[in-house]
Amino acid sequence: MKKITKILLGIPLYIWLILFTVVPLLMIFFYAVFEITPEGIHFTTMHLTDVITNVDYINATLRSIHYAVISTVVCLLIGYPLAYVLAKLPERRRNFMSVLLLLPMWMNFLIRTYALMSLIDEDGVITQLFSAMGFGSGMLKGTDAAIIMGMVYNFLPFLVLPIYTAMMKIDHRLVEAAQDLGGNAFVVFRKVIFPLTVPGMVSGITMVFVPCVTSFIIPQLLNNNAWTIGKLIEYKFVSGADAEAVSPDGSALSFFLMILVFLCMSIFNKIDKDNEEGGAML
Repeated sequence: MKKITKILLGIPLYIWLILFTVVPLLMIFFYAVFEITPEGIHFTTMHLTDVITNVDYINATLRSIHYAVISTVVCLLIGYPLAYVLAKLPERRRNFMSVLLLLPMWMNFLIRTYALMSLIDEDGVITQLFSAMGFGSGMLKGTDAAIIMGMVYNFLPFLVLPIYTAMMKIDHRLVEAAQDLGGNAFVVFRKVIFPLTVPGMVSGITMVFVPCVTSFIIPQLLNNNAWTIGKLIEYKFVSGADAEAVSPDGSALSFFLMILVFLCMSIFNKIDKDNEEGGAML
């Protein structure tokens, strides 16, 4: 009876996954490898081959990875110290700062990006500040720096929170034991705190890198001249001169992007698993 109840309770979840995950993925795969002509449906690898041989597609993919890597590194350089300081604060101040960190996330992603646009536009506060400091016109909009700034601004909390959670779970008796054994602050951090926060770092890096590499709205709004793989897919399906709801090229690019994301997540999971096994042996 319990087994039947579990199955019945899981039916809405199965229906949701089939309709909004499995079916769209199958449609993308179908239109990527099959061609519909008046003569019928024919299997073809032309579109997938084009994805990995077309120079424009390759450049867009490399550009997406380039933006994602730099944005993730910047998020890590900012986010790790921020999470460390946050974890060290008294509880009341820590809760207040956590709310401030999460406050922008309560707004819509698109609204946050438009807000950043207003700051780096020609008359924006940041543009005027940079101009007053002598950095030429000071305008960031339309540059690669604007895209990286937009990604860091939107995805930084996704890296801070896993690291912060990992730090809060550290048993302080381990830190005290390391200090009793003569370890200074740097040694305690390197030998105890940092290794125990690696799983949080891996989770945070995954949560930042994947949306960065697939993003299209940030490059489109902050630097419309930068063609990323996400923007190419949007162009093929929506805004291009020859855009169509059923786009073989767009489907092939989407399928390729799914494989890229899957490979990245597999690498991150392998690193995380290796770290856990290493920790277990210690």
